[in-house]
Amino acid sequence: MILSSSIPSILIPGDRISRMVAAGLVMACLALAAPSVNATQVLLAPGVTSEGGGTASLGIGRNWNLRWFESNTGYLGGYWHAGYTWWEGGQAGDAAHSVSFSPVLVYTFNAENWRPFVEFGIGAALFSRQMVGDKNLGSSAHFEDRFGAGLRLGERSTLMFRVIHYSNAGLASPNQGIESWSLVFGRRF
Repeated sequence: MILSSSIPSILIPGDRISRMVAAGLVMACLALAAPSVNATQVLLAPGVTSEGGGTASLGIGRNWNLRWFESNTGYLGGYWHAGYTWWEGGQAGDAAHSVSFSPVLVYTFNAENWRPFVEFGIGAALFSRQMVGDKNLGSSAHFEDRFGAGLRLGERSTLMFRVIHYSNAGLASPNQGIESWSLVFGRRF
C-alpha cells in the first residue's frame, strides 16, 4: 500500500487496517477542508459486488461552489468525495476494506421538488488486501470509476443508484477489477 505504508508506525500504531482507516480519515479531512465548498453531505450505501458479495460504504461529500453550463435544463456542478467501504470476504479469505477519494461531476436537471441528476467521477482507492471476495485485484492501489443517477429530495436529502468499478489499469498483474452496485442515501448538513 503506497499511502498507508508510508505513514510512520510511531504516529499510527497497529496493523495495516488501522493505517488504512487513518489514511481514510486524512482523505476525509482534506475533502472537508477544501476551500471551494459550501455543504457537507453524509452518504450511506449498502450494496453488492459483481460477484454477489456484500458491501457497505460510508462517505463524506463536500459540494463545490461552482456551476457550469447553466441553462433552463440544468447545470453542471460537483463535489469531493472521501469514503470507506467494507467488502464481504469470499471463499478465499476474510473481508477487505478500502478508502477512496474522488472528485465527482454532477449534472442536476432543473425541476421543482424532485430534481433528477447524474454523476460521474474518477478517483483513487486503497484496499487492505489484494483478495476482495474471490477476486485477486493484483495490488492495493486502484482507480475508482463511478456512475450514478438519482433524485434530490428537497434541499437536504438524496437517493441514488451508483455503480463503482475498481481496477489497477494494468499497472499490476492480475487486473481482474471489481464493481460495487449500491443504493445510496445522502443527507446534507
